[in-house]
Amino acid sequence: MFLQENDMNDYRTHVEIDLGAIRRNAEAIKTSTGKRLIAVVKADAYGHGVIPITKALQGIADIFAVATVEEGVELRQSRVQEPILVLFSSLPEQAFQVVEHGLVPTISNWEFANRLNALTSDTIKVHVNINTGMNRSGVHWTEAARFLNRLKTLDQLTVEGLFTHLATADETDKSHVFVQLKRFASVLEEIPNGGKLVHAANSAATLAIPEAYFDAVRPGLSLYGVYPATERPIVLEPALTWKARIGWVGSLSEGEGVSYGLTYKAPHQTRVAMVQVGYGDGYPRALSNVGEVLIGGARRPVIGKVCMDVSVVRLKPTDNVLIGDEVVLIGKQGDAEITVVELAHRAGTISYEILTQIRTRVPRVFKH
Repeated sequence: MFLQENDMNDYRTHVEIDLGAIRRNAEAIKTSTGKRLIAVVKADAYGHGVIPITKALQGIADIFAVATVEEGVELRQSRVQEPILVLFSSLPEQAFQVVEHGLVPTISNWEFANRLNALTSDTIKVHVNINTGMNRSGVHWTEAARFLNRLKTLDQLTVEGLFTHLATADETDKSHVFVQLKRFASVLEEIPNGGKLVHAANSAATLAIPEAYFDAVRPGLSLYGVYPATERPIVLEPALTWKARIGWVGSLSEGEGVSYGLTYKAPHQTRVAMVQVGYGDGYPRALSNVGEVLIGGARRPVIGKVCMDVSVVRLKPTDNVLIGDEVVLIGKQGDAEITVVELAHRAGTISYEILTQIRTRVPRVFKH
């Protein structure tokens, strides 16, 4: 659901997306690397709202990248004209949609390639994914030269790009990254580039490993202002703020419990508030008894189990809290801030999962 800024107070919980921050992040990445920008907008632009994000990035992104044919079709139907790269090899029966909507497919298997070639008399530009050690998709690097030579027999396919994906670019020990890059380089040596677009750098590599830049960088998470690792060579602005509202204020006597299972017991007379957000909205249940929110510019702990639609927080006796007051789950309030990285750490997961699991019933408010 997309809203105007003046509608946001009508909702129990909502997400605010700063489109200007996303543009500035993309510009900073492009300036820092000096390379073409493949903007990864899969999974609804990491939960930020893919259509407004792609519109905001037009004129900066050279290519948009998605994970599925369906995501690519959605962009085409929204009149996105830039090249749209589907990062994973599609099923053979999806070849017609690829051709019909002018998507740039990734080829990792002969069946899909052959089906594409048979569907049209026009030339189709394709990218080939080289598996150099991620081991989840792609043509194995030792077979890549043979596979690419075989593709030359398919008259309607033109290999426009070659890429690989780095498995450990966000870790402190990057030795495996350089193993992968060496394998990738050996493939490039066997197959003359001939103007092909070569790319390997995800967000972590874009920020920390210039050897992975090649012709284009392929950031996802960093576009949205979230650092994937400890390296911070450029300033990124978080684009997403998640807010909710207080729906009830109460008090617990000493020994009383809160929420399902009564896993929290009040050690003394305690003021509490119900926040109108729960795991049905994508606020992780794993934050039960460990999460924190911002109320009045101060941190307040989540107590008891996070429910489907609401959560409970402990207040201080001096807190002046009213029904309808703003609660910040991710973002800034006053001088305090809770980042998505911190929230993910408390929930025992990663920021990617937090962002992409914010449900569609949470309206997105886009700020220009």
